[in-house]
Amino acid sequence: MSSFRVISKQTRFKIGLVVVVIIHIGMFYGFWRVHAKQLGDKVYEMDIYAAKAAEGLAFYEALSSDECVKILNEQAPKLGMPVYVEPPEGAKDAETVAKNAKTAEKKTPPAEVKLDPSLFYASSPKCKGIAAVPAGAEKLGAEGFVGLELNIDTAGVVQYGEISRSSGFADLDNAALKQVKENLTFNPCKKGDAIVGCKQVIKFRWKTN
Repeated sequence: MSSFRVISKQTRFKIGLVVVVIIHIGMFYGFWRVHAKQLGDKVYEMDIYAAKAAEGLAFYEALSSDECVKILNEQAPKLGMPVYVEPPEGAKDAETVAKNAKTAEKKTPPAEVKLDPSLFYASSPKCKGIAAVPAGAEKLGAEGFVGLELNIDTAGVVQYGEISRSSGFADLDNAALKQVKENLTFNPCKKGDAIVGCKQVIKFRWKTN
């Protein structure tokens, strides 16, 4: 008699079920990693649809009047990165020199930490003409908006733009992009005191009531 034990049908069913569950868990985890753009061991949330991702963005509302555009929110400056400035070679330890000027040894003090100039985002848009509110804009509702990623040059002109967050209505998305690119100019971005070109993500909607 063979010592091999035949697995019952019920046991095979349970094993198959466990395998299927494990495979599905692995697939969902893989999709989640791609969606969140996991880099190494850290997860960086990149979803522009998430409420928190859109909270701090500049927010503008187009008006069908001479005012043309209303500022609902402007972005705070992005703080500069720490920069370590090495002191001149051969600098002396002032405290030691004061105690014993004749025998003081030359020492190099630690590097000084400064901040790279902050980036001030483009702001205060102005219109070339009255905004043309597209038909059906009311479909967005009171909280609806379109997310736009813009390249703004040193003159405050939008040189390039693309839709980064759809409102759910392609015609309204395209109308918003057209309006911002062709009808708005900004006070350009600044890096410290220097005027620079920059990339900026904004929220945009139409005033419909």
